[in-house]
Amino acid sequence: MRARGLLAGASVLATLAGTPIHAQVRSAQATAATDLGEVVVTARKREERLRDVPVSASVVNLEDLLARGDVSDPQTVLNSVPGVKFLDTSSPGNSEITMRGSGQGRGTSTEAAVGLYRNDVYVGGGVVGGRTFSRLDLLDVEQFQVLRGPQGALYGRNAVGGAVIIASARPKWKASGFANLNYQFESHLKQIQSAINIPLSDEVAVRLSGEYLDQPKGFFYNASQDNYIDSQKGYAFRGQLRFKRGGFDANILAEDGLYDLPALRATFDIPRGSSGFPLGYTTPKYVSYNNTVLPTKQHLQTVIAKFEWVAGFGTLNSVSAYRHRVTRTTNDTDQFDAATLAREQARGNATTVTDANATTNNNDDFESFFHDTHVSGAQGGIQWLAGIEILDTDDKFTTLTYRTPTRTNPSIGNYLPGRGRYTSISPYGSIGYTLSERLSTEAEVRYSSDQRRRTNAGFTLPTNAPIAAQTSSDRDRYSNLDYAFSLSYRPLSAWTTYVRLATGYRAGGFNANQGDLRAPKPVTPTFDPERGTSLEAGLKGDIAPGLFVTGAAYRTRVRDFQAQVDNGCAVTNPVCPVASVAFISNLGAARVWGLEATANGRWRIAGGRLSLNASLSRQSGELKLTGHPIPQNPRWVRAADFNYRHDIADNVSGFVNLSYSGQSGGLQEIDSALALDDRDILDGRIGVTFGDIELAAYGNNLGDESYYVFASATQKRWSTPRNYGVQLRVKW
Repeated sequence: MRARGLLAGASVLATLAGTPIHAQVRSAQATAATDLGEVVVTARKREERLRDVPVSASVVNLEDLLARGDVSDPQTVLNSVPGVKFLDTSSPGNSEITMRGSGQGRGTSTEAAVGLYRNDVYVGGGVVGGRTFSRLDLLDVEQFQVLRGPQGALYGRNAVGGAVIIASARPKWKASGFANLNYQFESHLKQIQSAINIPLSDEVAVRLSGEYLDQPKGFFYNASQDNYIDSQKGYAFRGQLRFKRGGFDANILAEDGLYDLPALRATFDIPRGSSGFPLGYTTPKYVSYNNTVLPTKQHLQTVIAKFEWVAGFGTLNSVSAYRHRVTRTTNDTDQFDAATLAREQARGNATTVTDANATTNNNDDFESFFHDTHVSGAQGGIQWLAGIEILDTDDKFTTLTYRTPTRTNPSIGNYLPGRGRYTSISPYGSIGYTLSERLSTEAEVRYSSDQRRRTNAGFTLPTNAPIAAQTSSDRDRYSNLDYAFSLSYRPLSAWTTYVRLATGYRAGGFNANQGDLRAPKPVTPTFDPERGTSLEAGLKGDIAPGLFVTGAAYRTRVRDFQAQVDNGCAVTNPVCPVASVAFISNLGAARVWGLEATANGRWRIAGGRLSLNASLSRQSGELKLTGHPIPQNPRWVRAADFNYRHDIADNVSGFVNLSYSGQSGGLQEIDSALALDDRDILDGRIGVTFGDIELAAYGNNLGDESYYVFASATQKRWSTPRNYGVQLRVKW
C-alpha cells in the first residue's frame, strides 16, 4: 500500500510540475475561455477574485459537484483539498474535520478547530454532531469555499486551522429545477433529491428542495441483532423566499430534516496474551456482536434570514439564524452479546468483561442563535469593513448508562444530565490600502468577549440517589483579540504573491462525559482555549492560458493545544473493563508546519473537453514539551480529479470522471503509538447526457482498499468496501 501511495504522490507531483490540468477552482458560469483565477470568493467577507486574495483557498462550485455525482457528505469534497483531513469515525455523530493539524477531539465536547459556516451562519457547537456538517447542510449546495490557515479575525472562534463555508442554492428569477435519483446495489440505497425554482414576479422568487433516502442494508453486519450498523433512512425539506428590488436583496430560509444515520461500528482485534484475553479475540472485519446498537438519530431545524443592501455609503449585510439540532446515539459499551461472551468465557477468555448488557446513550439537544451585521465599502485605494457578531448557544446533554443489576449492586445504571451555555459578542473590522498598482496591504482585527457556564449532575437508577463525583458546575469569562495582517505583491498581471500573519482561537469548554469512576486517568472537568499564530507565504497565478496554480508554505505556533486523551478503560483492563472515554486536555505549546500546492486547468482534446485537478500537501508538527507528533495530521495528503466529456451526437454527450484521494504517515492519538492507516482511494463515474437527462453508473473505492478509520489497542473501525450504483438526473 505504501508503494502505491508513493507512486500516487509522484504522479501528483508530476502533474503539479507541468501537466495541463483543470481548475478545481472555477465559476459555475465559466466558459472554456474564462481565466480560472477570476472566480469570485468571499474570503474577506466581500466579493473579490480568487487570485487577489492573500489566503490559501480552494473553491468547489456547482459544476464540479455535479461532475462527482451525489454529494451527501463533506468527505466527498474535502478529500480533494490539500491540508484537510475528514476524520470519519464511522458515524456522523462525532466525525470531524481537521485542517493543518488542528481540530481533532472526537468523542468529546470540544468545539471544532475549523470554522463551519453555511450561508454565512456558524453551524458548529454541541457535545455530539457539532464538528462536521450535517447531511441537511449538503442538500442543494451551490458552492464550497475552503480557507486554510487561521481565520479568527473575520470568522471568529474555532477557526485555528481554517474555515469551510457552504453556500446553499438560492431562489433565482428563472423557472428551473432538478430531480436526482440514486440507487446503490450492495446496500439497496434508494435516494431522491429534488429542487424546484419558481419566480413569482420580477422581484419575488421561491425555491423548494428536499431529500428522501432509505438504505435498509449496509456493509457492517451486526450478527446479534441481524441488522446492519450502517443502515440509514430519513427525509429533509427546505423552503426559501427571496425578494429583490434595486440594491436590496433579502432571503428567508426554513428547513427541517429527520434522519436515522449509521451508528458507531467497531470490531475486536485483541492479540493473544492480552490481559483478560489469553487466547486473543478477533472478529471479522465487517461483523460485530452487539446487543444494543441503534442508529444515530438526528433532527435538525433551521431558520435563516439574510439581506444585503447596496447603498451610496457601501454595502450592508445582515444575517440572523436559529438552529436546533437533536442528536441521539446508543452504543454497546462492552460490545458483546450474552451468548458470545458466555462462549468466550467458557474457553477461558474475556475474563475481564463482567456484563454483556453495558450500554451508553448520549442525547444532545443543541440550540443556537447567530447574528452578524457588517458594512463594507471602498473609496479611492481604501477598502474597509466593520461588523459585529453575536453567538448564543444552549446545549442540554444527557448520558444514560445501563448495566445488569446484581445482588451486591442493584443499580441498573446512571442518569447523567448536564447543560452548557455559551455567549460570545465580537466586534470586528478590516482596512486595506492599495499602495500601488502592484502592492497592497490589509489589516483585520476582532475582539471576542465570551462567557461560558456549565452544570453536570449524576443520579443512580432506579433510586435517583445523587452521585457526588458526577456533580459539578463552572462559570468562566474570557476575552480574545485576533488579528491578521497581509501584504500582497503582483509581479505580473496574472500572478499574486503574499505573506500573511494571522491568529485564531478555539473556545475552551467542559468535558461533559465524566466516564467510569474506576478509570485510571480521571476526566478533567474543564479545558482552556487554544490559540494559534501562523505565518504564511504563498503565490498564485497562471502558468499558461487556462492553467492556474497555487503554492503556500506556513508555520503555526499553538498555545494550550487541545487534544483528545483516553481515560484508560478497555475490555482488557481488569480495573475498568469497559470501552474507554475520550476527553480533551490542554497539552501546552505545539508547532505545525506545512507545504501545499494545487494545479488546475482545462482544455479541449480530441474533440472533447478535458479537465484535471491535482493537489498535494506535506505537513508535520509536534508538541513542544515532549516532541510527540501532532495527532490526526497525515504526513502527505494528495488528490487528483479527472473529467472528460465528448459530444456523441446532437444534444447527446458522454462523460467519465475519476477521483483519487490518498494520505500516508501520521499518528492517531496523542497517547498512542498507533499510526494512521495509509490509503489510496479511486472512485469512478461514467455516463451519458441526453439534453437535460443524465444517466450514470458509479463505483466507489474501485480498488476495494481496506483500511481502518480508527484503531485502538483492542478495536478497529474499518472503511467501507467497494460499492456500485446508478444515478438518473433530470433538470429543467
